[in-house]
Amino acid sequence: MSYLYELDWVRLPLEGAHNVRELGGYPVSGGGQTRYHRFLRSDGLSALTPSDVEFLHAYGVRLVLDLRDPDEAALNPDVSLGDDVTVVNVPLLAFDISDKEALEKRFASEVPTYEFFYDLMLSKKPQLAQCFRLIAQASKDACVLFHCAVGKDRTGILAMLLMALAGCDKWDCVSNYIQTRVNLMRHDWYVAYWGRDDPQNPLNDSPASAMEFTWDQVERAGGAEAFLRDCGVTDAELAAVRERLLS
Repeated sequence: MSYLYELDWVRLPLEGAHNVRELGGYPVSGGGQTRYHRFLRSDGLSALTPSDVEFLHAYGVRLVLDLRDPDEAALNPDVSLGDDVTVVNVPLLAFDISDKEALEKRFASEVPTYEFFYDLMLSKKPQLAQCFRLIAQASKDACVLFHCAVGKDRTGILAMLLMALAGCDKWDCVSNYIQTRVNLMRHDWYVAYWGRDDPQNPLNDSPASAMEFTWDQVERAGGAEAFLRDCGVTDAELAAVRERLLS
């Protein structure tokens, strides 16, 4: 019988993080599917248990991309996955989108929208290029884990770009995104803080419309490959990331 970490999970069975999910198993144009054990999207890693750490290390994680603001990351630092695991902070926003009180102060006179935040993250071209460059340079056998606070917005942007580059269609990208809120309802703190409908703060959801909008923005730029080239990702880096994505 295989060890648990050798199996091809959709959502990983961890105790201290509830939104750690594979990008493997999605069909791609031209045939085939995205590879398992190459990319994980995740919520924060600050509450991982020792068994979680052992699981993720055995699963193959050797590169962690922390998409949070440095101050935000310092408040809830990741648990180390091991001395041989590289952690790089690549912030896609200069503030914490998961901090409800901060958002209320920042947008006191208007309701924040997904379109505003997701457009803002797509404009972070040097940071997005850095993510793809780091992924391209990682060991071929390594699993890359990327995360923000709850694994929804910043993580969702990078997941969509990776899936689109692999050749996944729009609706698989949308499906991958909308699973987030369902997974987060396992967090008691999320249910208490974000889990109820709030017309003044709609960012507690992961609606299909948010990822449809984001996909369409990238398509207007010529698709994922053209968009990433415009960010500064080289053809060689695109090829390396695509090879990691595809079986």
